[in-house]
Amino acid sequence: MREQRLSPGDVLALYTDGITEASNERGDEFGEQCLIESLQQHRDLPCQALLTAIIDGVQRFSFQEQHDDITAIVAKFKASS
Repeated sequence: MREQRLSPGDVLALYTDGITEASNERGDEFGEQCLIESLQQHRDLPCQALLTAIIDGVQRFSFQEQHDDITAIVAKFKASS
């Protein structure tokens, strides 16, 4: 088991392989790198909008109806008051 300290401004994303394994017409997978780039691009959005942006990106990338589940949870860490 490994611990990771999170700081204010960090975004934690939990996701199923249906996101990273979504494929396009060439058979390329969305992959972790595209997910990371999407998270970085939209990190300033509220959590629900961030999730929507990720799912929309996966659906635009994939040429076919998704056969695997697409599940994601994001949490944004704020400074304690």
